[in-house]
Amino acid sequence: MNDKSQIKRLYSMAGALGLVESGNKDDPFHQLVYGITNKSSVKELTAKESKDVESELRNRMNAGDSKIQKKKKTKATQPGMMNAGQISKAWAIMYELNNISPAANDASVSDRMYGAIKKILAITPNMKEPFRWVSFEDGNKLIETLKKYVANAKKKGAS
Repeated sequence: MNDKSQIKRLYSMAGALGLVESGNKDDPFHQLVYGITNKSSVKELTAKESKDVESELRNRMNAGDSKIQKKKKTKATQPGMMNAGQISKAWAIMYELNNISPAANDASVSDRMYGAIKKILAITPNMKEPFRWVSFEDGNKLIETLKKYVANAKKKGAS
């Protein structure tokens, strides 16, 4: 069980990244938490799970994924390209896949996402902005294929 200061820290970091939407329990932050821990509430996280979520938030902050830069990216985003909701969903599914079936070669979740984009969409992703060249339609294709990967991983785990 987390203490209040840890919960506040997670929300603060997520807020700085622009992942928190007030009153929305299905916002990108909660999708990230669910993708990493399979828990829908931040209050339910164990100390280790909190550290895992915090680590991912720090990685995103260090990668320059701040709220200010997101606003700039939003302005620069071309119509018809993958939107923030699709991107959050793709990451949540990838984290869920990583929880069910960790990479055999210790590849990071980011590496797996780059590989998935390259394989599914035949696009060589930018390492800092993997979704930069992904269209809205391709984003849907990526999400649906990742969902199939998760379903197959669950089937393999059940058998």
